[in-house]
Amino acid sequence: MLSDLDSKMEEKGLDGILALGDSTSNNPELLYLVGCSIPRGGIYVKRRGQDPILVVSETDLGSARSSRVQNVKSFGELGYYKLLEKDAKHAYINLITQLVADAGLEGKVVIYGRNKPNVILQISSALRQRGFTVVEENSPTLLEEVMMTKDNREIEAIKRVGEIACKIAREVIEHLTSCRVGDRLIYKGEELKVGHIKRLLRVLLAENNLKPIDEMIFAPAPGSSDPHYTGLDSEPIRVGQPIVFDLFPQGSEGYCFDLTRTISIGSPTPECKEMYEAVLEAQLTVLDRLRSGMLAKEAMEAACSVFEKKRYDTPRTNPKLTRGFTHSLGHGVGLTIGERPYLSLYSQDRIVDRQVFTVEPGLYDPRLGGVRLEDVVVMEGGVARNLTDLEKVLVY
Repeated sequence: MLSDLDSKMEEKGLDGILALGDSTSNNPELLYLVGCSIPRGGIYVKRRGQDPILVVSETDLGSARSSRVQNVKSFGELGYYKLLEKDAKHAYINLITQLVADAGLEGKVVIYGRNKPNVILQISSALRQRGFTVVEENSPTLLEEVMMTKDNREIEAIKRVGEIACKIAREVIEHLTSCRVGDRLIYKGEELKVGHIKRLLRVLLAENNLKPIDEMIFAPAPGSSDPHYTGLDSEPIRVGQPIVFDLFPQGSEGYCFDLTRTISIGSPTPECKEMYEAVLEAQLTVLDRLRSGMLAKEAMEAACSVFEKKRYDTPRTNPKLTRGFTHSLGHGVGLTIGERPYLSLYSQDRIVDRQVFTVEPGLYDPRLGGVRLEDVVVMEGGVARNLTDLEKVLVY
């Protein structure tokens, strides 16, 4: 949590933080530190044990004053435009070094934010020339550790996105079932296709003030044997054909959700049903066993054990496998859907209270397609609370 920032800085021997970017959009580290959307971004400077400073354009002062940072300045207030007149090429770098010095930073500094590599190199070089040590962190970084646990505001933001995402998924499934005409799926007199469902999803997301993080996955078999196959717009949807439906939207506050269901309109093959039952058992087993204090890789091992008993390959039995359980069990969810903790065989992350992460076992077969079930949970009181209020049903 952000309240742990100073103690984590002390633990890692860091004296200061510099975070920057042209926008908080697609810049989760800067967004996390400031706590609100700033369209043109800014510069965040923090000395350990002191309140941070945030510098933004005059246009963004109103937005920035609703941020977590109390000390907000404009570029004009700090003389940036005079620096531009003197040396436009180096004005931005000179402003940053001036800010860092004025904040009283000394010693070891870390730099965050998604920026062009040349900008980071120039800033690092300028700070080193002035006697700072710019730390090149190993993972997990300071911010990765801080962002790994969530405060109440963050948990509620994720929960709100999840509630809407589940409602949308339910509406899409209901629409699919309404399109069945005998042994075909028909919409407006034509064969139902993936593109129609994706257009419907985009409309529902927009109506609910959510946006897709990337291309959503609506993948009919057998293409769904590739876990990241998204489904082609031109692809028909057929009765009895299992579909991997993976929805991962982002809300207006920047927080995300990630859910997956495997569904079939009409009964699929017995082999597919067996795969589904195995995936469901693996997920329920892990959800029941999750405890604060355990290593994240223990959850992955529990899922592997379920699959291996049913004679499916896993990364433990065949690291180069192309069928069976081919990926890790889960990942953290917050301002991205790819943060810690990582629930993989080689993860050193430890499960603790206030982490939010996915549990998403899956099985894949090039001939049959894929089956995946994904829920988002929050660790509370030592156990997992499921935030995904969506039924798990294969056949509709």
